[in-house]
Amino acid sequence: MKTKRKFMQPSAYFRLFLAMLCIGFAAGAGAAALTEVIHFAEFLAFGRAKSDFGVTPDQVSAFRRFAAVLACGAIASVGWYFLHKFKPFLSAGEIIEGKNPSFASNLAHAFLQVFTVGLGAPIGKEVAPRELGALFASKICAFFALDAAWCRTLAACGAAAGLGAVYNVPFAGAIFALEILLKSFDKRAALAAFGICAVADFTANFSVPREAIYVVSDFKSTPANLALAAFVGVIVGMTAKFYQAGVARAEANRIKDGKILIFLPLAFAVTALAGAFLPEILGNGQAAAQTAFNEQISALYALGLLAVKGVCVLALLKCGAYGGTLTPSFSLGALLGLCLGLTAANFAQVNLSAAALCGAAAFLAINLDAPFTAFALAAGFCDINLSAATAVMLSIACAMGARNLLSK
Repeated sequence: MKTKRKFMQPSAYFRLFLAMLCIGFAAGAGAAALTEVIHFAEFLAFGRAKSDFGVTPDQVSAFRRFAAVLACGAIASVGWYFLHKFKPFLSAGEIIEGKNPSFASNLAHAFLQVFTVGLGAPIGKEVAPRELGALFASKICAFFALDAAWCRTLAACGAAAGLGAVYNVPFAGAIFALEILLKSFDKRAALAAFGICAVADFTANFSVPREAIYVVSDFKSTPANLALAAFVGVIVGMTAKFYQAGVARAEANRIKDGKILIFLPLAFAVTALAGAFLPEILGNGQAAAQTAFNEQISALYALGLLAVKGVCVLALLKCGAYGGTLTPSFSLGALLGLCLGLTAANFAQVNLSAAALCGAAAFLAINLDAPFTAFALAAGFCDINLSAATAVMLSIACAMGARNLLSK
């Protein structure tokens, strides 16, 4: 006997449509608001926002950089201490799985994250808009009385929409939702992800810059560049595996009690001292990555930036700071790729931009364990051409293969 398939009632479809529309608007508005907070923090710290002087505060005195990051440590440690003590907050993953977040606590947590990035903390800003998008989605789903399955799907899409809107990469945001958060390319999930991310990106237009984040010189996937992409992918894949493990260990053992008032300011003090001499390590990684894409630094300087930024990110996460590792890992991969490209240039004529971009995408793929999302983000960040895309895809494939072989 055939069973009748159950369909949603028209009123349920209408509520679902309204919920998706509201989540998209809310996630986009949240991303725009967080962007304004970052610009305000940059103005306080450096006298002007990134949009006024590029992506690195190297035009600001070393003392001002040192003082800004030192002040950032004091604000961050006190802020997260009191949030842990009085108002526990939830991660985007916990919200997606159905836990009920405190609106005020999660809002304060998100704004504190991006404020510290604006003051120079070398961690990513992408976790805050994800958490804010998931927070808004959970409340909106509850208001429209959607079932648990749709609440989970739309919370994931709201989180991804916040990520996509804050970087102006809506396609990458949708892929992030499907590949990482939902781990499903179901048609209904895809419809929700693409729709919500599109609305969020449109909403954030008034604040988030529309141009590509990074300026990368054009290159073609010549045989030499493809060989370079494979070489970079293998080395980066083996290297990024250990960094990914370090990040996971730091976040799993993050300090959350009263010790945060001691160790987090100390970690920021070390970062401030490093940033006084290496300004490119400050911020979410944009400065370091663009420095690599400019191809105007030596391999030794690139290795120095790679080591110092990597250590500072791990130290801050372990000592109690919150933030993303997406853009920091992209910058670390760009620096490592440039180093490998400079080495390969001694033996063949290769494109250094290709080496840096392939390294960035490969490192990101390993850190996220998501090759589709990594490629979509790299393409969106750098507005790459179709010929360059071949080299980037090859590098990501080689990185994933090398990581898997090393794991075995």
